[in-house]
Amino acid sequence: MTARPEPWQVVSSQVIVADQWVHLRADDCRTVDGRRIEPYYVLEYGDWVSVLALNVDGDAILVEEYRHGAGVVALGTIGGGVTAGEDAHDAARRELREETGYEAAEMIDLGDTWANFGNQTNRVHHFLARGCERVGEQSLDVNETIAVHVLPMDHLGDRLPQSYHQLTWFKAREWLAR
Repeated sequence: MTARPEPWQVVSSQVIVADQWVHLRADDCRTVDGRRIEPYYVLEYGDWVSVLALNVDGDAILVEEYRHGAGVVALGTIGGGVTAGEDAHDAARRELREETGYEAAEMIDLGDTWANFGNQTNRVHHFLARGCERVGEQSLDVNETIAVHVLPMDHLGDRLPQSYHQLTWFKAREWLAR
């Protein structure tokens, strides 16, 4: 019979990089049976939001932007980081307004998931924004270039190449049927 997994003990931890974009640490870990696992790298990010936005006609409002890690320009849900002390619901509304110029009549909390619990500390908070209407221009960060697209919901899941964007769409499906 296989033993039940148990948390590792962190013997020591060293910060490798800490700046505005990333906080990376290297942990020296021990398993319950004494095995040494080092270095084990952990990315300490703040939480993120992912928003599937629908306009008043029920079409999806999506963003297209360059994603440097993968080296691709990709279509996706609206999203970004939750700032320290900010409520995820407020961050979802802020990101929707900043990235698209839209505001939602209704913001539905779809729950949260780990971004990547293998080596990241943060969670992704998923939202469905309904009844969105354009109220102004985008208000992008200096490092953002974002194209806004309004597309029919047909085959939307197939158009989203990022896994947690697909998860937001999947989690919203129950609400989309209403």
